Amino acid sequence: MKYAVLIRHGESYTNRNGILSTELNKYRLTEEGIEQARFTGEQLKGLKFDGIVSSPVLRAVETAHIINQYLNLDIVTDNRAIESDFGEYNGKRIVDIPDKSRNELGMESFQSQADRMISLINSYDGNYIVVSHSFPIRCVLAHYLGMDEEESFGIDIRHASMSTIDLTSQKLLAIGSLLVSQRIKKILQIIEA
Repeated sequence: MKYAVLIRHGESYTNRNGILSTELNKYRLTEEGIEQARFTGEQLKGLKFDGIVSSPVLRAVETAHIINQYLNLDIVTDNRAIESDFGEYNGKRIVDIPDKSRNELGMESFQSQADRMISLINSYDGNYIVVSHSFPIRCVLAHYLGMDEEESFGIDIRHASMSTIDLTSQKLLAIGSLLVSQRIKKILQIIEA
């Protein structure tokens, strides 16, 4: 990719109920999540993208389709954009999970998530929207910032927020933003012939 806009899905019932889940078809977007995705779609309207890559998890797929109502692009699902593997804690409430590291809990590692997201980004040419989840997005952003897992804890990836990477210069242009800056609009603007 040349430019990647990484978007976290809108609020879903997993978020509302404090559940960790990689279930593909179980948890939909809430009404709030639908509105968040619409707002993001409005922000991206008129900008030049080559397509949308989505996690296969329902909440991400729904977000991608709502955003695409404003863009009319091809959408592909890619397993590399999937939610973090929570191991035996998949389907559990966050408050019921022991206060231990991801590795101690048998969850997917920070590096694994960063590696698969970087692999995804490197396998598409052009400007793409990638709809994924908080943990994978945080991991790849930390990679480009040169941060380890502990240092990345302060990166807040809000629902339907956008993090933009200029992959040519390996530079972050936005982290967890709900608005598209004038700079990014200028870079991704459709130039009329």
